[in-house]
Amino acid sequence: MADSDEKTGASGKGSDSGKARPTPRAVSEFPASCLTVLAHFYRAEVYRSGVWRSRLDVTTNWAIISATATFSYAFASSQDDTHIMFPVASMLVLLLLCIESRRYRFYDVWWTRARMLEAHLIVPSLNPELKILQGDWREFLSNDLLIPAFKVSFWEALARRLTSNYIWIFALLLCGWILRVYTTSDGSIDGTTRDEWVTLPEFYVGCKYGFLHPTFILGYQILFHAVILIIMIATWEGRRVTGEIRRREKDAKKWHI
Repeated sequence: MADSDEKTGASGKGSDSGKARPTPRAVSEFPASCLTVLAHFYRAEVYRSGVWRSRLDVTTNWAIISATATFSYAFASSQDDTHIMFPVASMLVLLLLCIESRRYRFYDVWWTRARMLEAHLIVPSLNPELKILQGDWREFLSNDLLIPAFKVSFWEALARRLTSNYIWIFALLLCGWILRVYTTSDGSIDGTTRDEWVTLPEFYVGCKYGFLHPTFILGYQILFHAVILIIMIATWEGRRVTGEIRRREKDAKKWHI
C-alpha cells in the first residue's frame, strides 16, 4: 500500500509538473486554418514594411549626398558667391523630406498592422498569463484591410523624419552657409580688406549674390529655418505615440540570449 501511495504521489507530481500552459484566449478563438492565414499575413506585412523602410533610406542617402556635394563645391571653388549653394541645397533637401514623408505614411500602414498582430497574438502566445487590453483590434484590422487608410498625417510623418534625420542635415547646411559667408566677407563696406573679425554689417553685405539683395538671402534663411522649428514644436506631442522603437528604459537590463 505504501508503494502504491508513493507511486500515486509520484505520478501526481509528474502530472503537475508536466501540466500544459493555458492557451491564450486570443489564440484559442482562432481555428488552426485561420492561424495559418494570420501567420502568412504577418510575414507579408513585415516584408512590406521592410520594403518601404528601405525606400526611406534611399531618400535619406540622397539628402546626405546632396549636402556633401554642396560642401565640396562651395568650399573648393575660388569664387566668393558660392554660399548661394547652401540655400539651394536646403530647398532640395526639403523636397526629399516631403517625398520621404509620403513614403513613411505607407511604411507606417504596414508596420502598424504587423505590430498589432505581434501585440495581440504573439505576445499572448509567449506569455498567456499576461493581461492585455484586447479591444476591437480584429474589427479595426478587418476594416483596414477592406478600406486601407493612413494612420498618420503628412505633417506628423514629416515631423518624424525631420526629427530623426533631416534636422541634422539642415543644421549642417546652415552652419556651412554661415561659415562660407564669413570666410568670404572682407570688409567691403569701406573698400578695404582687414585681417580682423568680420562684423555684422560686413556679414550682411557678404550675403549678397548677384542681383539678389542681402536682405532677401538673409530673410529667406531665417524664415526657412523658423518654419522647420515651428513644424517640430507643433507636432511634438503627436510623435510620442508611435509603433517605432524611439526610447530605452533607464532601468532596462541587458537582454541575455
